[in-house]
Amino acid sequence: MKILYLLNSRQESFTLFSKNPVTNFPWVDSLIDELQKSNLLSLAIAVPINSKDFQTAKKNGITLYGLPARNKTGIFKKALRRFRKSSDNSEVNRHALQAISEFRPDVIHIFGTESSLGLIISKQNVPVVIHFQGSLQVILKKWFSGISKWEQFRYASLKDILLSHGSFHEFQAFKKRAEREALIMNNCKYYVGRTDFDRRLVSLVSPNAKYFHCEEFIRKVFFEKSWDYPLSDDISCVSILKGTTYKGIDLLVETALILGLHSPLNFNFKIIGLDEKDEVLQLVKRKYRHEFKYLNISYLGRMDADKLALNLCNSNFYIHPSYIENSPNSVCEAMALGIPIISTNVGGISSLISDKKEGILVQEGEPFAMAAAILELSRNYQYARLLGKNARKRSVQRHAPSEITKQLLNTYKSILQENE
Repeated sequence: MKILYLLNSRQESFTLFSKNPVTNFPWVDSLIDELQKSNLLSLAIAVPINSKDFQTAKKNGITLYGLPARNKTGIFKKALRRFRKSSDNSEVNRHALQAISEFRPDVIHIFGTESSLGLIISKQNVPVVIHFQGSLQVILKKWFSGISKWEQFRYASLKDILLSHGSFHEFQAFKKRAEREALIMNNCKYYVGRTDFDRRLVSLVSPNAKYFHCEEFIRKVFFEKSWDYPLSDDISCVSILKGTTYKGIDLLVETALILGLHSPLNFNFKIIGLDEKDEVLQLVKRKYRHEFKYLNISYLGRMDADKLALNLCNSNFYIHPSYIENSPNSVCEAMALGIPIISTNVGGISSLISDKKEGILVQEGEPFAMAAAILELSRNYQYARLLGKNARKRSVQRHAPSEITKQLLNTYKSILQENE
């Protein structure tokens, strides 16, 4: 069985000719490592690269294809590209078809609906399964949930406004990509997902498609370490966020402000994934400019898996404030460590965490509810430990590598049988 993976990555995160190529999608790397143990399939990976030449190589038994997608250089060319807000990437897809022609896969596996790669479904005859990650159409509805459209424009820098850069302008580009996603989902016949949210969404947008349940791999380090952090006078809350407004950084800020006003305890918040230069952080600082100086929040930037696990193990609670999610790896990894979790109840989160059993779920955009939940677990730390213990137990069962491999191989077999 020959499987071709199409990934929307770039050369800086996927080095074709390195000794040990990685995709920079940690759970995909874990998946590939596990699948290599099987003698039932031959695997190829194709990714866009910043090059003018189509490239191919073979590493560790995997066939690799580099799909030329040169980035426009120069500040004005980049601004023009953003201003046009084009979602077209026909050059990458042309080379993806070349990779398909050379490898001749039995099944093509595309990760996500957000890239142009899904457009190849209607241009060739090999069956395609999309690994559902999240929906741009849903994200659009949440883009201005925490920071309004006016605020995203008002607090943007003059440079970002002039160069059509930043969150306010990115929304327009997102609309184009969401339109493309709708076209892709109209044509796709097979999906892999893992939550009630994505299953229902697929049935709504692609009513004639077949849906397969398959969990995701978690990096081993999160099972090798185990949370056991004591309660003290200084209570540490940690979050992992991307630089987008719908991830809820404003909710964290307001939660921290409320705890400062209503609790005598000392709370500090650590945000991994953002640093001081992130545009979304600058928006939030300008919005809360008078209150920001009273906040005890540190921004730790990106970090590798070992350092990430260590930071989570050295915190009291994991806080997930997002306005929309499907099955975030950050929550799954926090569950694997056993750290008590407080999360907004959005998207597919309720398929990951049972409220009051494996974590606390609160309403989205409700800082008082979030603050009260943090305070509740601080006052009843034994209950918090029980939540973390239950979450780890469920995570070990859900993310068992052998079971996930079996689920995925059965998916490929079912698709092949249907297309014989």
